[in-house]
Amino acid sequence: MGQLEWVLYLTASSLYAISAVWYILSVAFKKEKWLRHGAISAALGILPHSLALYIRWVESGHGPYMTMHEVFSSYAWVSVAVFLLAIVKIKKVRIAGLVVMPIIFIMMGIGATLSTEIMEIPPSLSSFWLIAHVGFAKLTFGSILIGTGLAVIYLLKERKKPGSESMVQFLNRFPEKNILDELSYQFVTAGFLFLSVMIAAGAIWAYQTWGRYWAWDPIESWSLIAWLVYGIYLHQRLNAGWKGKKTAWLLVFAIFVLVFSLFGTGIVYEGLHTAYMV
Repeated sequence: MGQLEWVLYLTASSLYAISAVWYILSVAFKKEKWLRHGAISAALGILPHSLALYIRWVESGHGPYMTMHEVFSSYAWVSVAVFLLAIVKIKKVRIAGLVVMPIIFIMMGIGATLSTEIMEIPPSLSSFWLIAHVGFAKLTFGSILIGTGLAVIYLLKERKKPGSESMVQFLNRFPEKNILDELSYQFVTAGFLFLSVMIAAGAIWAYQTWGRYWAWDPIESWSLIAWLVYGIYLHQRLNAGWKGKKTAWLLVFAIFVLVFSLFGTGIVYEGLHTAYMV
């Protein structure tokens, strides 16, 4: 990694940290207007982050998906971009930044600890379907992260412990629980569809590269597990009448499955995907 890229990466990380602080302080001190400062800091952060990714793309000759550093950085970038687009279109989503931006900062921190060495992409992996597979994977995470953030806010509004009255009163300034529940469902539904396309594109890419659509590689298997978990969420909501607290807790559990399938499997297991990460 060049010095300019590293400076831009650290600048973006710092601005994301400031954004996370603004969101946390806005809730801790019950200052609704500070949410805007958090959104502005996130928007400022994505500018140097974009330039850092562009520099790496030019130097490596491929998209940011070959090393774990690139994976964490690019997933963070897409998640911030999706979040900013969401709050521009749907202002009721902005409170989700309380969850989204701290996670983004942690992802950038993890990325900073990983090897920044540039890895060349094998010719066999240069495929449109690889780009589609990677792109939809990142859209999956960004959408579901926002949906999960809204679910967490729902659970905070459900708190009825002694001493939490002032917090609940502050959160009540934001969308009602039924609106949070519906918005969370919509973002997770989008994420589920993105995940479905990701798996399908990955299968086509695998056939082009290895001559088979599916080989039960650990990352493939865990992607399927994540798909099934979110499929259960949608099934329970649409057919079993689950809403509110039940589905919110299910989404909190499911995000850990998704995170492990996207980031953890390449570290824990050995398989076809461990020579590179998408």
